[in-house]
Amino acid sequence: MCVKIVVCPRFFLLAIGALSLAACSATRVAYDNADIVLRFMASSYLDLDAAQSEDLTPRIARFHQWHRSNELPAYAALLRSASQRAAKGITAEDVAWGLANLRLRYRRFAAKAAEDAAPVLATLASAQLAALERKFAENNEKYAKEFVPSDDKERRRRQLKRMIERFRDFAGELTPDQETRIGRFALAHERHVALRFEDRQRLQRDFVAALEEERKPEELGRNLAELFERPELRRSEEFIREDKRWEEDLGQLIVDLDRSLSAKQRAHVVRRLSDYAEDFAVLAGRRKEAA
Repeated sequence: MCVKIVVCPRFFLLAIGALSLAACSATRVAYDNADIVLRFMASSYLDLDAAQSEDLTPRIARFHQWHRSNELPAYAALLRSASQRAAKGITAEDVAWGLANLRLRYRRFAAKAAEDAAPVLATLASAQLAALERKFAENNEKYAKEFVPSDDKERRRRQLKRMIERFRDFAGELTPDQETRIGRFALAHERHVALRFEDRQRLQRDFVAALEEERKPEELGRNLAELFERPELRRSEEFIREDKRWEEDLGQLIVDLDRSLSAKQRAHVVRRLSDYAEDFAVLAGRRKEAA
């Protein structure tokens, strides 16, 4: 599975994808080299000059080490607990617990990344900010074509396909009844998908605006951290309402699906979560050798 939490600026949040990468040796190699990938992404989005790149490189390395030392153990513990809960049978409280923990970990990750990068971000020139906006626009166009196409039938087909694939990653092959339940959920929350895309674009605009308005690194870091830690301050009432409904219905869907799991499917879920936990525990214990 490779379910990425998609939010921008992606070059700072790319490593969050490690939370949902498959438990295998390839994952470990990818994570060990995440700092290299992050530097590449930063350069691609920000069009950094030589001095800015040189300043950012050690900051990314320190952030990577912080993430390995502080966040990966938390991911491992979270997934071990999730595996134990899945073995017993998932309740609505379990789902709420899982979603709350994911939000907490993501917001902590994003705020830390923003604060660490603020000294470099504060030096961006107008032309670099314009390049960042163009990059956001390009990626939003690609995102819209892939995930929210204008054709209603095609959009529903793709959204359902994505949801079913995610559940299959955890439970293995699904029964027709299970897929039907997932389909009803996807259809009932079409608007939520569009609102999430709008929220993504709003975050990008607010991010660029913060870079334009504040040039003092410490203050910029605080502003950006708040942007990620308290997203409800910038979100529309409709998004907050629909997101709450989506979360409640998702919890009920997972509970309903859990009750319908065969012994083979439940074993698949437990094994998946346990494997992820083990992978993160191994990654947390690694220390990349100096080049």
